[in-house]
Amino acid sequence: MAAKAKKPTEPVMVPGPVVSPSASPIPSLNYADLANFGRDNIEAAVKTNAALSAGLEAISKEVMVYARSALKSATETARSLLDAKTLEDVMKLQTDLAKRNFEGMVAGSVKLSELGVSLASEAFAPWEGRVEATMAQFAYPQPKRHAA
Repeated sequence: MAAKAKKPTEPVMVPGPVVSPSASPIPSLNYADLANFGRDNIEAAVKTNAALSAGLEAISKEVMVYARSALKSATETARSLLDAKTLEDVMKLQTDLAKRNFEGMVAGSVKLSELGVSLASEAFAPWEGRVEATMAQFAYPQPKRHAA
């Protein structure tokens, strides 16, 4: 079977809005506007970096405190196990160790959650107004409408 030859199609021109050369829809930015825009973004990045650094340091300190307390608790239990005389003493020591570790883990996770939320809010704070500023800077100008 022979393939049918396709008929060439003509491009269809759809009338669009007429834009005069003086009224370009692209916003015009001068060097000073662009420099201020970049300076504000760099300032926000520096503030975010400082907040992240301080927040991560606080989180690492909290993890260190938790690790030290867990190690101290385990060491005390190990010493007590050497002095244990009965199986009942050993079970009581292990139960106490498990309770202390669980309580420490819960308290530590609450503290770490608080630090994480604080870190996130402080890190994003410098960028709150930057999105709106970017959109305003690069948005197309809206035509003015006359009230009827």
